[in-house]
Amino acid sequence: MNIFRMLLIFLVFIALNVYLFVRGWQALPDLAWLRLAYSAIFVFAVASNFLAIFLGNRLPVWLASLFEHVGGYYMILFIFLLAGTLLADLLRLGNHYFHFYPEWVIQHYARVRFLYFGGLLLVLLAISVIGYYRFWNPEVVELTLESSRTNGNTNGLTIIAASDIHLGNVIRKGRLTKWVELINSHQPDLVLLAGDIFDHNIRAVEEQQMDTELLKLKATYGVYAVPGNHDYYAGIDKVMAYLKRSGVRVLRDSAVIIDNRLAIYGRDDQTNHNRKSLQDLLNSLETDLPRVVLDHQPGSMNESVKHLIDLHISGHTHNGQIFPINKVVSRIYDLPYGYKKSGKTHLYVSSGLGLWGAPIRLGTQSEIVKIRFVPE
Repeated sequence: MNIFRMLLIFLVFIALNVYLFVRGWQALPDLAWLRLAYSAIFVFAVASNFLAIFLGNRLPVWLASLFEHVGGYYMILFIFLLAGTLLADLLRLGNHYFHFYPEWVIQHYARVRFLYFGGLLLVLLAISVIGYYRFWNPEVVELTLESSRTNGNTNGLTIIAASDIHLGNVIRKGRLTKWVELINSHQPDLVLLAGDIFDHNIRAVEEQQMDTELLKLKATYGVYAVPGNHDYYAGIDKVMAYLKRSGVRVLRDSAVIIDNRLAIYGRDDQTNHNRKSLQDLLNSLETDLPRVVLDHQPGSMNESVKHLIDLHISGHTHNGQIFPINKVVSRIYDLPYGYKKSGKTHLYVSSGLGLWGAPIRLGTQSEIVKIRFVPE
């Protein structure tokens, strides 16, 4: 069934791209060099997705990175390119029945079609610039949370949380350097990474020696993380070993008390269908300190509410990353992004520091989260 579904998605994707290619071809002037260039760019952009997926681990890192960048960028803009093309065809169909095109448009239809195509490309360029800016400049979301379990020590604790870094061919070492500097600038007592630290190709991380940058994260009580689904795609055992030598302690169905100030319970990702229940984790470390649960995917927040956890942190959703996908994500999860309090439990789902595919965000924002507890 999964193979059938994947084949169906593949065929629909190819069919839609044939439709886009034909419409673009029809909009171009009858110039051989221009149509040849258009064909080469279009085929390369579409093929890059498949080359990155099926050959990425066998290619030199620089070439795999090129395919991931081009393919990911095209996949993001594909949505808007398809919407613009469908709009043009709807207008054309509407004019066929209701004849609302001005006479000038009818007389210069070939030129208008080309201008529309050029305008659509300019819109895509603007979307790229805006989306890149929203990715490149992360926000710092500040949360001050009340808890009846705080003590004098807990009150002064500064926590920085980040999720979905997605280190690899798209999120490269230079960008990680900037993010480490950003996190360190807040002088955190504790850094929490809520999964998907890697994208899917740990070889790219190893070749760029990103452990040297992760080792520069400075926090009084260290850096803790939980796995995400992409960390499993990258190879969970290799990820665990890499993070260990990078100075990051992974809480994979385990818990730790931080200097008698806070208890952190780290859940394995839902990719592991045999992960421990939250009840088992709580039984393994009973405490009256404020309790924080790290769980990459936000599908089990009700468990944290049930067990009166003080703070539950998740990521995974990217808040949809781009419009209108963020509207789809909001229908999948009860809390797709942001803050909510349910009973005694503070819930937060981060949009993530990194992202998937192309470095573009629309209608969403990259972020880190700065957290402090205060007495209730």
